[in-house]
This record gives sequence, C-alpha cells and structure tokens, in this order.
Amino acid sequence: MKAYSNPGGLFAALLALIVIFISAVLYESGIITDETYLKLISAVNGEITETSDYSVHFIDVGQAECILIKTPDKTVLIDAGDVGCEKRIENYLRTNGIFKIDYFIATHPHSDHIGSASKVLSKFPVGEVIMPEIPAEYLPTTSLFEDFLKTLSRKKCPVSYAKAGTVIELGEGKLEIISPLGNMGENLNNYSVVSKFTYGETSFLFTGDIEAKAENLILSSGADISCTVYNAAHHGSSTSNTEVFLSAAAPKFAAISCGYNNDYGHPHDEVVFAFRKRDIKFYRTDYDGTIIFSTDGKTVSAQKSNLK
Repeated sequence: MKAYSNPGGLFAALLALIVIFISAVLYESGIITDETYLKLISAVNGEITETSDYSVHFIDVGQAECILIKTPDKTVLIDAGDVGCEKRIENYLRTNGIFKIDYFIATHPHSDHIGSASKVLSKFPVGEVIMPEIPAEYLPTTSLFEDFLKTLSRKKCPVSYAKAGTVIELGEGKLEIISPLGNMGENLNNYSVVSKFTYGETSFLFTGDIEAKAENLILSSGADISCTVYNAAHHGSSTSNTEVFLSAAAPKFAAISCGYNNDYGHPHDEVVFAFRKRDIKFYRTDYDGTIIFSTDGKTVSAQKSNLK
C-alpha cells in the first residue's frame, strides 16, 4: 500500500472535492444563490487573486483558448475553450464574481474556440454575441457548430457580425473590432475576430487563430495594432505571428494559450525566438496556468492566478 507523507493534505484535498461537488449540486438545484456559491468555491480554491478594476485573464483551458476582459461594470468573454472545458470556465467566472456575460465573442467556429460555448452560455445571462460573417460555402456543418447556433436561438441572444471599426464601450475603456476584412477564403482561421481593448495608455490585442494572410490584410488596412499585451495568434504557431506583424504590434508582454506537450508543438520555436529577440516577456498557459494582466491605465502587471 502506498504511504502518503502528508495524510492531512490528502484529507484536505478530498474534503475540498466534496465541498465543490455539493456546492455545484446545490447551485444547479437553485438551493443556493450566486453569491453563496461564489463564497463556497472561493473558500475552497483559496483567496481570489486581487486585480485592478480593469484586467484581462487568459484562462488555462489546455490546447484551446478562453479570454476574459473584466471592467468595473462590463465583462467580455472571448471564446470558450474546447469540449469539456465548461466547468473550468464556469467556475472561474463565478469565483471571480461574474454572473453575466455582457459580450461573448466567438472568434471563429473551430472546436478549440467554441467547444464549450453552448454549455457556458447556457449558464449565464448573455447581452450580445459577436461572431464573424463567413460565406455560406465555407460555413462548417459540424454538430458542434449547429449546437452553438441552436443555443443562441434558444436563449434569444442578440447576435451581430463583427465589423471592422465597431467600438464597444467598456467603462472608461473600449474594445475595437479590427478584423475580419471581408471574404478571407476557405481558411476559417483567417476569419477570426481580431479586437483591441484599450484603457488609458495600455492596450491588449486579441488575435484568435489568424494566419499570415489575415495579418497582412490587417496591416494593409492601416489599423493600429500597437499594444502593450499581445495575444499570440493561433496558439503561437509559426503560420502566424509574422515578423512584420510583431514589429507593428511592438508589445511589452505576450500570452500564449496552449496545452502542455500538445501535438502541434505550440508555441513553435520560431515564435518563441521572435519574442525573445524583441525582449517581449511572454507567458504560456501550459507552464504558467491562468495568466492575469491588470492595468491602471498607465502600466500593466502580470501574475499567475492561484485558481487552477
């Protein structure tokens, strides 16, 4: 029989699992409120990492992507991980005091970006859903995408297509849609909704899975993609994150959403080298877990969440 060097720690871990399970059952049954559920899960997970009123969270969802923009009175969720990530995302949002998603951006209809969207959106009031307009001949016919559309219909979520130049006010900050720019061909990655969140003198560029073609079109459009924090495109793939695009973005920080020892080799060595060459301090969810960037409008600070 295996001897445990820390039986007290094992007991605490088992007790935490029991509390999480019972809390989830009571919450799903409507017996306890949002606030009570928040307090219970917070107590189990430890003290919530303190952030400023304006923060961006790259939630660790393995080889997928899910990003939260949190402001004093608005929340934006960009993508919702792959199939099976729903509990992770739901618990993270509730533990951070979020009970409504004001805007949900589905960057593009691939499973590692909308895989858990149907289940996550079913659990929260949703103000508006933003997605790319994809020509009919390229629209996916997967059951996953169909379920996503059915969920939006069932919840009667207002849906709008991403239009370059659209600006969403987020308190004293703003989120501007930069791309897609028309018909991007058959590669769905290039339809990814690209957006830029600006608060004061700081900004964050969110790129989805765009590849070189979309990057070049964005640069040709004259869009200002300079940023403080750069969301590495396509999980840090060398098919994206081109030299010219990185030079235009010129970030101080970068965040890479990727799974540990993933089959794609993300992030690729070329991208890691490009970040290091430019003295871009980068974080990656496979090593660092969830990454939180907080901003006061003048500076940005990064930290790893204690909520795994």
